[in-house]
Amino acid sequence: MFKYFLGLVAVLFFYMIGSEVVGFINKKSANSARLECHKKSTTFEYVYQKEQVTTIQDAIKSNHVVIKSKFKLSEHMLTKLAKHISLSEVDKMIQDQIDLHKMTDKKSTKELLIDYFIYENDKEDPGKKTAKSKLYAGYLVFHFLVEGEKVYRIQIDFMDLQGKDIEEKVGCVFDSVMSLK
Repeated sequence: MFKYFLGLVAVLFFYMIGSEVVGFINKKSANSARLECHKKSTTFEYVYQKEQVTTIQDAIKSNHVVIKSKFKLSEHMLTKLAKHISLSEVDKMIQDQIDLHKMTDKKSTKELLIDYFIYENDKEDPGKKTAKSKLYAGYLVFHFLVEGEKVYRIQIDFMDLQGKDIEEKVGCVFDSVMSLK
């Protein structure tokens, strides 16, 4: 009887270990290529609360949104980005995207906070040793929060040192959030 019990425990142990190994091998990265615009640059996205996705989409459609923005400019090299684009310009790009998705019949009871920052890639940072880490000009990180809770996060690279492609990337952010299911 003890032999059968020991055999069963061994089979269950190896089954669990095997499942973990297969799950690890098949695990999908947060690096996203769901949409065509994701394929143009490195994009990472994460849904924290799938049940709240429609809440953020409804808030966008009803323009019940607060925007919070900040810059993280380069420290070791002379900033190029801040001379060519301002946070208020990017805020306007975001509001333009919200206006594109606005629906007059949609009403949201919950306010959406879009908390984003623009990170300028500091190519002279001594911590950046590889050529790959110096390829992009910077990235945008957007957090979509409902009642202080993160629902969705997306990070997308931009390539132009003057930020000329930021508007396109903001459009991709909204295409991404509105296409979530």
